[in-house]
Amino acid sequence: MKTFNFFVPTQIRFGVGRLIELKEFAPSYGQKCLLVSRPLDGSLKETYSDIIVLLQAVNIEVFFFDEVVPNPTIEGVEKGVAIALKNKVDFVLGVGGGSVLDTAKLIAFLHNSTAKIDWNKAMSDYDNPFSMTPSPKESLPFIAVSTTSGTGSQCTQAAVVSDTKSKNKVTLFHAGLFPVIAIVDPELMCSVPNKVTAATGFDAFTHAFESFLGGRTSPMTEQMSLQAIQLVLDNLPKAIADPKNIEVRSNLAWADTLAGMCLANGGADLPHPLGEIIGGICPRVAHGDTLAMVYPAFLNYKAVEAPDKFILVANHLNLKPDPAALIEAILNLFQLTGLSTALEKANLTQQEIESIMGHPLLSQLQPENSDRIHQMMDESLNK
Repeated sequence: MKTFNFFVPTQIRFGVGRLIELKEFAPSYGQKCLLVSRPLDGSLKETYSDIIVLLQAVNIEVFFFDEVVPNPTIEGVEKGVAIALKNKVDFVLGVGGGSVLDTAKLIAFLHNSTAKIDWNKAMSDYDNPFSMTPSPKESLPFIAVSTTSGTGSQCTQAAVVSDTKSKNKVTLFHAGLFPVIAIVDPELMCSVPNKVTAATGFDAFTHAFESFLGGRTSPMTEQMSLQAIQLVLDNLPKAIADPKNIEVRSNLAWADTLAGMCLANGGADLPHPLGEIIGGICPRVAHGDTLAMVYPAFLNYKAVEAPDKFILVANHLNLKPDPAALIEAILNLFQLTGLSTALEKANLTQQEIESIMGHPLLSQLQPENSDRIHQMMDESLNK
């Protein structure tokens, strides 16, 4: 058996009704909390209220940063750090989907006594998913409460942030970006809109699939990936048809958690940086939708590069042992969930397409393969 590493230091509390346990362990991290979220309204308003009541019941003072936007920004992180510093909070609690959790991670991780962040240094220092270096001395503990099933941010060492000036999405990596504790309560996901369910659910699929294709697999991640892939294919269409089905939501939440751990240990493939190029230039487009845009071209490319792994996945799904059968199953998922219209819904302008096609990262990802990568992006944007 080959050697491998596996590292997920987060304590994961998974299951229906686990949110209430927040009041049991939160006091261990202090008496002042910064709650990071989207605006405190909409479908999760009741959840936010419940969390505030839980924290106040154990004498934790709650401060708020509720300005997280989809494809969160450097400016948002900086504002959150300033609020945390001003109120001398002891820990950060992120309640939401991937954008919220990534923002909360970075607020906690980059917290410092000046409230100033040297982003160039951060991007340089924290660019390796698998390095093990000390966290910044003034970092704060981070607790995650996930409300969507897809990004896996509750159990990864990655956080994505948008630089609005350069129109780039940047991913920071560090073991200190793992939450200390993550609550994954499927009840919190029953009110997620279908378009978000589809985009985040497919994101979970890609984490499992791409880590399986990579060279950092282990006996653990291979089995976890295969289980997550099957769970998404079996349950994502059901969640679209019956959003309140708690069993289906639980299955997707588990798939998301499995896939996040696989991503943390195995890494992603080309669709993720390609999707982030699109998302950086077009921040209105959800991450899962950018992945759906590039995936058909990627599948055709990767089926030739890694046919044996495609066949392994097809066999696990009881499909014909042929890469084409797996591609058909994935594209069928697109049809069932509305992801097949991701490019149409994005409504990219010609100027945006030109900016995407001219992005320098297309040549830098794999310099020896840049022509094929440009072709892949061109196929994705001009179907």
